Amino acid sequence: MHDATAAGMSTRADDTLYQDYAGWKKWGGEFEASDFEARYFAAELADVEIAGRRVLEIGFGNGSFLHWARRQGALVVGTELDAAMIERARAKGFDAQAESLDVLVQSGQRFDLVVAFDVFEHWDTPTLIAKLQQIRLLLNAGGRVLARFPNGQSPFGRVHQYGDLTHRSVLSASSVRQLAHMTGFGVERVGNACRVPVRRDFFSRLKHYWRGVRRARIERTLARLYGFGRLALDPNLSALLRKDDALPAASTTAPQATHPSNQPGMLHQ
Repeated sequence: MHDATAAGMSTRADDTLYQDYAGWKKWGGEFEASDFEARYFAAELADVEIAGRRVLEIGFGNGSFLHWARRQGALVVGTELDAAMIERARAKGFDAQAESLDVLVQSGQRFDLVVAFDVFEHWDTPTLIAKLQQIRLLLNAGGRVLARFPNGQSPFGRVHQYGDLTHRSVLSASSVRQLAHMTGFGVERVGNACRVPVRRDFFSRLKHYWRGVRRARIERTLARLYGFGRLALDPNLSALLRKDDALPAASTTAPQATHPSNQPGMLHQ
Protein backbone atom coordinates (compact mmCIF):
# COMPACT_ATOMS: atom_id res chain seq x y z
CA MET A 1 0.00 0.00 0.00
CA HIS A 2 1.35 3.42 -0.94
CA ASP A 3 2.15 5.78 1.92
CA ALA A 4 -0.29 8.42 0.63
CA THR A 5 -3.09 5.87 0.48
CA ALA A 6 -2.31 4.64 3.98
CA ALA A 7 -2.23 8.19 5.30
CA GLY A 8 -5.59 8.92 3.71
CA MET A 9 -7.14 5.83 5.25
CA SER A 10 -5.67 6.77 8.64
CA THR A 11 -7.17 10.26 8.42
CA ARG A 12 -10.63 8.87 7.60
CA ALA A 13 -10.37 6.40 10.48
CA ASP A 14 -9.44 9.23 12.86
CA ASP A 15 -12.40 11.29 11.63
CA THR A 16 -14.69 8.37 12.43
CA LEU A 17 -13.23 7.87 15.91
CA TYR A 18 -13.80 11.52 16.80
CA GLN A 19 -17.37 11.72 15.52
CA ASP A 20 -19.56 12.89 18.42
CA TYR A 21 -16.64 12.42 20.80
CA ALA A 22 -18.08 15.11 23.08
CA GLY A 23 -21.37 13.20 23.18
CA TRP A 24 -19.62 9.97 24.11
CA LYS A 25 -17.75 11.80 26.88
CA LYS A 26 -21.07 13.32 28.02
CA TRP A 27 -19.73 16.86 27.91
CA GLY A 28 -22.66 19.14 28.54
CA GLY A 29 -20.73 22.39 28.27
CA GLU A 30 -21.28 23.43 31.90
CA PHE A 31 -17.87 25.14 32.19
CA GLU A 32 -17.98 24.89 35.95
CA ALA A 33 -15.64 22.95 38.23
CA SER A 34 -17.22 20.72 40.85
CA ASP A 35 -15.99 20.90 44.44
CA PHE A 36 -14.01 17.70 43.87
CA GLU A 37 -12.46 19.00 40.64
CA ALA A 38 -11.58 22.32 42.27
CA ARG A 39 -9.76 20.55 45.10
CA TYR A 40 -7.97 18.30 42.61
CA PHE A 41 -6.76 21.22 40.46
CA ALA A 42 -5.63 23.07 43.58
CA ALA A 43 -3.62 20.02 44.69
CA GLU A 44 -1.89 19.60 41.32
CA LEU A 45 -0.94 23.28 41.21
CA ALA A 46 -0.24 23.80 44.91
CA ASP A 47 3.32 24.96 44.14
CA VAL A 48 2.48 26.99 41.02
CA GLU A 49 1.24 30.57 41.23
CA ILE A 50 -1.35 31.23 38.52
CA ALA A 51 -3.04 34.46 39.65
CA GLY A 52 -2.35 37.09 37.01
CA ARG A 53 -0.49 34.56 34.82
CA ARG A 54 -1.34 33.52 31.27
CA VAL A 55 -2.50 29.91 31.23
CA LEU A 56 -3.23 27.77 28.15
CA GLU A 57 -5.28 24.59 28.36
CA ILE A 58 -4.95 22.19 25.45
CA GLY A 59 -8.17 20.23 24.88
CA PHE A 60 -10.39 21.99 27.43
CA GLY A 61 -13.31 19.59 26.94
CA ASN A 62 -16.09 20.39 29.38
CA GLY A 63 -14.28 23.46 30.64
CA SER A 64 -13.94 22.68 34.34
CA PHE A 65 -10.26 23.68 34.53
CA LEU A 66 -10.83 26.90 32.59
CA HIS A 67 -13.55 27.83 35.08
CA TRP A 68 -11.42 27.00 38.12
CA ALA A 69 -8.29 28.75 36.82
CA ARG A 70 -10.20 31.92 35.96
CA ARG A 71 -11.61 31.99 39.47
CA GLN A 72 -8.03 31.86 40.77
CA GLY A 73 -7.24 35.01 38.79
CA ALA A 74 -5.47 33.39 35.83
CA LEU A 75 -5.74 34.80 32.31
CA VAL A 76 -6.96 31.66 30.55
CA VAL A 77 -6.98 30.57 26.93
CA GLY A 78 -8.26 27.19 25.75
CA THR A 79 -7.97 25.16 22.55
CA GLU A 80 -10.48 22.55 21.45
CA LEU A 81 -11.50 20.74 18.26
CA ASP A 82 -15.21 20.43 18.97
CA ALA A 83 -16.87 23.48 17.43
CA ALA A 84 -19.92 23.27 19.72
CA MET A 85 -17.73 23.28 22.83
CA ILE A 86 -15.81 26.28 21.50
CA GLU A 87 -19.04 28.20 21.01
CA ARG A 88 -20.24 27.28 24.49
CA ALA A 89 -16.93 28.39 25.98
CA ARG A 90 -17.13 31.72 24.19
CA ALA A 91 -20.72 32.17 25.38
CA LYS A 92 -19.34 31.80 28.93
CA GLY A 93 -16.80 34.52 28.26
CA PHE A 94 -13.72 32.33 27.71
CA ASP A 95 -11.04 32.87 25.08
CA ALA A 96 -11.60 29.58 23.25
CA GLN A 97 -9.79 28.81 20.02
CA ALA A 98 -9.65 26.06 17.44
CA GLU A 99 -6.13 26.97 16.32
CA SER A 100 -3.31 24.45 16.44
CA LEU A 101 -0.26 25.02 18.60
CA ASP A 102 1.68 25.94 15.48
CA VAL A 103 -0.74 28.82 14.78
CA LEU A 104 -0.42 30.03 18.37
CA VAL A 105 3.38 29.98 18.07
CA GLN A 106 3.32 31.90 14.78
CA SER A 107 0.94 34.50 16.24
CA GLY A 108 3.48 35.24 18.99
CA GLN A 109 1.35 34.17 21.94
CA ARG A 110 3.18 33.34 25.16
CA PHE A 111 2.09 31.66 28.38
CA ASP A 112 3.40 31.00 31.87
CA LEU A 113 1.67 27.64 32.20
CA VAL A 114 0.31 25.08 29.73
CA VAL A 115 -1.95 22.31 31.04
CA ALA A 116 -3.05 19.16 29.26
CA PHE A 117 -5.35 16.85 31.19
CA ASP A 118 -5.76 13.49 29.44
CA VAL A 119 -4.28 14.74 26.17
CA PHE A 120 -0.76 13.33 25.72
CA GLU A 121 -2.01 9.77 25.25
CA HIS A 122 -3.97 10.86 22.17
CA TRP A 123 -0.77 11.71 20.29
CA ASP A 124 1.64 9.15 18.86
CA THR A 125 5.29 9.49 19.83
CA PRO A 126 6.54 11.66 16.92
CA THR A 127 3.56 13.96 17.33
CA LEU A 128 4.03 14.15 21.10
CA ILE A 129 7.65 15.20 20.61
CA ALA A 130 6.61 17.84 18.08
CA LYS A 131 3.84 19.17 20.35
CA LEU A 132 6.15 19.46 23.34
CA GLN A 133 8.64 21.38 21.24
CA GLN A 134 5.86 23.74 20.16
CA ILE A 135 4.72 24.11 23.77
CA ARG A 136 8.27 25.07 24.71
CA LEU A 137 8.12 27.89 22.16
CA LEU A 138 4.84 29.09 23.67
CA LEU A 139 6.22 29.31 27.20
CA ASN A 140 7.80 32.31 28.82
CA ALA A 141 11.14 31.86 30.57
CA GLY A 142 10.73 29.33 33.37
CA GLY A 143 7.27 28.38 32.16
CA ARG A 144 5.75 25.08 33.17
CA VAL A 145 3.70 22.25 31.67
CA LEU A 146 1.26 20.22 33.77
CA ALA A 147 0.02 17.00 32.17
CA ARG A 148 -2.07 14.06 33.33
CA PHE A 149 -2.24 10.77 31.43
CA PRO A 150 -2.96 7.05 32.00
CA ASN A 151 -0.26 5.22 33.93
CA GLY A 152 1.50 2.97 31.43
CA GLN A 153 3.69 1.38 34.13
CA SER A 154 0.71 0.14 36.14
CA PRO A 155 -1.84 -2.62 35.47
CA PHE A 156 -4.45 -0.27 36.90
CA GLY A 157 -3.67 2.30 34.21
CA ARG A 158 -5.04 -0.08 31.58
CA VAL A 159 -8.59 0.87 32.58
CA HIS A 160 -8.07 4.38 31.19
CA GLN A 161 -5.43 3.57 28.58
CA TYR A 162 -7.53 1.01 26.73
CA GLY A 163 -10.90 2.55 27.50
CA ASP A 164 -10.70 5.00 24.59
CA LEU A 165 -10.03 4.02 20.97
CA THR A 166 -8.40 7.39 20.24
CA HIS A 167 -5.41 6.73 22.52
CA ARG A 168 -2.19 6.36 20.57
CA SER A 169 0.67 6.27 23.07
CA VAL A 170 1.44 4.59 26.39
CA LEU A 171 3.41 6.71 28.84
CA SER A 172 5.32 5.94 32.03
CA ALA A 173 7.32 8.08 34.43
CA SER A 174 10.51 6.96 32.67
CA SER A 175 9.27 7.72 29.15
CA VAL A 176 8.06 11.17 30.26
CA ARG A 177 11.54 11.91 31.61
CA GLN A 178 12.93 10.82 28.25
CA LEU A 179 10.48 13.07 26.38
CA ALA A 180 11.39 15.99 28.63
CA HIS A 181 15.09 15.44 27.96
CA MET A 182 14.48 15.32 24.20
CA THR A 183 12.37 18.48 24.05
CA GLY A 184 14.09 20.93 26.36
CA PHE A 185 12.28 20.49 29.68
CA GLY A 186 13.36 19.71 33.20
CA VAL A 187 11.18 17.42 35.31
CA GLU A 188 10.01 18.95 38.56
CA ARG A 189 7.92 15.91 39.42
CA VAL A 190 6.28 12.90 37.80
CA GLY A 191 4.28 10.32 39.74
CA ASN A 192 0.81 9.39 40.85
CA ALA A 193 -1.73 12.06 39.98
CA CYS A 194 -2.75 14.04 43.06
CA ARG A 195 -5.33 12.33 45.25
CA VAL A 196 -8.09 14.21 47.01
CA PRO A 197 -11.05 12.86 49.02
CA VAL A 198 -14.30 12.49 47.11
CA ARG A 199 -16.06 14.58 49.76
CA ARG A 200 -14.98 16.93 52.54
CA ASP A 201 -16.58 15.12 55.49
CA PHE A 202 -14.46 13.46 58.18
CA PHE A 203 -15.16 9.85 57.19
CA SER A 204 -14.38 10.50 53.52
CA ARG A 205 -11.09 12.09 54.50
CA LEU A 206 -10.29 9.18 56.85
CA LYS A 207 -11.07 6.60 54.17
CA HIS A 208 -8.95 8.56 51.70
CA TYR A 209 -6.01 8.61 54.13
CA TRP A 210 -6.06 4.87 54.80
CA ARG A 211 -6.46 4.08 51.12
CA GLY A 212 -3.31 6.11 50.47
CA VAL A 213 -1.42 4.25 53.22
CA ARG A 214 -2.37 0.88 51.76
CA ARG A 215 -1.44 1.91 48.22
CA ALA A 216 1.95 3.16 49.39
CA ARG A 217 2.55 -0.14 51.20
CA ILE A 218 1.76 -2.10 48.03
CA GLU A 219 4.14 0.05 45.98
CA ARG A 220 6.96 -0.45 48.50
CA THR A 221 6.30 -4.20 48.73
CA LEU A 222 6.41 -4.69 44.96
CA ALA A 223 9.59 -2.62 44.74
CA ARG A 224 11.30 -4.92 47.26
CA LEU A 225 9.86 -8.06 45.65
CA TYR A 226 11.05 -7.26 42.13
CA GLY A 227 14.20 -5.33 43.00
CA PHE A 228 13.44 -2.07 41.22
CA GLY A 229 12.79 1.39 42.61
CA ARG A 230 9.35 2.21 43.89
CA LEU A 231 6.91 2.69 40.99
CA ALA A 232 3.77 4.81 41.07
CA LEU A 233 0.84 2.45 40.44
CA ASP A 234 -2.26 4.67 40.47
CA PRO A 235 -4.42 4.63 37.30
CA ASN A 236 -3.17 8.10 36.28
CA LEU A 237 0.19 9.83 36.41
CA SER A 238 0.79 13.56 36.39
CA ALA A 239 3.95 15.41 35.43
CA LEU A 240 5.09 18.96 36.05
CA LEU A 241 7.77 20.06 33.60
CA ARG A 242 9.73 23.32 33.50
CA LYS A 243 11.12 24.93 30.38
CA ASP A 244 14.90 24.63 30.32
CA ASP A 245 15.96 28.10 29.18
CA ALA A 246 19.60 27.06 28.81
CA LEU A 247 18.89 24.92 25.75
CA PRO A 248 19.20 26.50 22.27
CA ALA A 249 16.05 27.33 20.32
CA ALA A 250 17.26 25.07 17.48
CA SER A 251 16.27 22.05 19.57
CA THR A 252 12.61 22.88 19.03
CA THR A 253 12.31 21.92 15.35
CA ALA A 254 10.24 18.87 14.52
CA PRO A 255 7.94 17.51 11.79
CA GLN A 256 4.29 18.43 12.06
CA ALA A 257 1.39 16.05 12.53
CA THR A 258 -0.81 15.22 9.56
CA HIS A 259 -4.05 13.81 10.91
CA PRO A 260 -6.92 15.27 12.98
CA SER A 261 -6.22 13.38 16.19
CA ASN A 262 -2.83 15.08 16.34
CA GLN A 263 -4.41 18.50 16.83
CA PRO A 264 -5.18 19.88 20.29
CA GLY A 265 -8.70 19.43 21.55
CA MET A 266 -11.43 16.89 22.26
CA LEU A 267 -8.88 15.06 24.34
CA HIS A 268 -10.15 14.61 27.86
CA GLN A 269 -10.17 11.31 29.68
